[in-house]
Amino acid sequence: MTIRLDRLDDFERRIAETVRTRDARMREELAAMVAIPTGFNHTPGLDALRDLLADRLAGINGVLERIPGVPRPGWIKIRSGSDDPEAAAVTEDVPPMLVARHAVDDGRDATRIMVCGHLDTVHDPAGPFQELVEAAGGIAHGPGAMDMKGGLLVAISALEVLHELGRELDWTVALVPDEETGTYFSEKALLDVAKGHDVGLVLEPALVDGSLVVERMGSGAFMIEAHGRAAHVGRAFSEGRSAVVALAQAILEISALADPDAGRIVNIGPMHGGQVTNAVAHHARCWGNVRYRDEAARVSLDAEIRAVVDRLNGTMAEAGDDPPRLEAHTAFIRAAKPANPEVMKLAERARQASEDLGHPMPFASTGGVCDGNVIQQAGVPTIDTLGVRGGGMHRPDEHIQLDSLVERTTLFAILMHRLDRDGFGDRPGSGRSIS
Repeated sequence: MTIRLDRLDDFERRIAETVRTRDARMREELAAMVAIPTGFNHTPGLDALRDLLADRLAGINGVLERIPGVPRPGWIKIRSGSDDPEAAAVTEDVPPMLVARHAVDDGRDATRIMVCGHLDTVHDPAGPFQELVEAAGGIAHGPGAMDMKGGLLVAISALEVLHELGRELDWTVALVPDEETGTYFSEKALLDVAKGHDVGLVLEPALVDGSLVVERMGSGAFMIEAHGRAAHVGRAFSEGRSAVVALAQAILEISALADPDAGRIVNIGPMHGGQVTNAVAHHARCWGNVRYRDEAARVSLDAEIRAVVDRLNGTMAEAGDDPPRLEAHTAFIRAAKPANPEVMKLAERARQASEDLGHPMPFASTGGVCDGNVIQQAGVPTIDTLGVRGGGMHRPDEHIQLDSLVERTTLFAILMHRLDRDGFGDRPGSGRSIS
């Protein structure tokens, strides 16, 4: 995709030219990153990619810290192979979040920029989709090429280009290992690191038409667990108390809480209950996801799910002795991300930079969530689709538009340069010398 230069100043044209000379190099770097499997909490791959990016951030004077993750609730891990309600929670590795900080020691009251991306993908590290393969039409297929190893490369390359040109900024880079599974490991660390920054820039892929997402719904997870009493179907059916039947009632009523037009989405699946057809199931469970437009909807959904469980427990207790029993587990940790005035001001800055490069940037809203939700929850206005263009997100045909590496790296570098030069919100321009 062609980049216009006539609306850029001399320094910005130098940025664009320096990024252009990296095109072939970035394609090779992306292939190397994509070949590192980081799906399914694959610790060796996460460690390898984290170390690779840590070396590059240290190379531009980033001060590194690995913040240990926090174990997530055991019930969140989907387990469909066991019918034992007392089974110990599945143990799993808890990878750290990498943080790199860079502060220019010149006493300037400059814009503090937080950059965030995630190392993990949704792709099976043992599956057939393992490497970047170029195809016709200027695209390349690969696991995580679009979401978001291409975006990680955009951010690192932009910072390296600015450093190479002698343009030093105040920035923090946070690399999250578990965004695709809800940022449960990293949420607390990400909230803590975000505080005190003026803007958040997240490298989620651009929408198909290049739109910038300015508003996102919040997201939460839940698990409904049913406990019954086992019995032989032929000999003692009436002595059983079916956990599956109890769970089915809960699924129907909880699903009815959905009201998409009002900004409330409830989806249930997977489900598991019983092991054989000739025994009354003594245990069953299902996992679900909710999306909500605002804090009021989040609080309401959480309360209503629990109210369904409480009411059904009461109804079943009235119907007979030793009834089935339901439990609700919820974790609604990702707040909605509204398009507040500060977000829109930041979005306009990104759009202006994109239009100066010759690329329109419409604004959009989505029900999807990302780490931008968490950063904005910490009080930092955030925009979060500054990564590459592509398609097939979360599918085995995921692909990147290769020319978007240069395009989006140029945009990202110029945006950061302008945020420092011109300031943001109450933070004035830094006044730093730009050669």
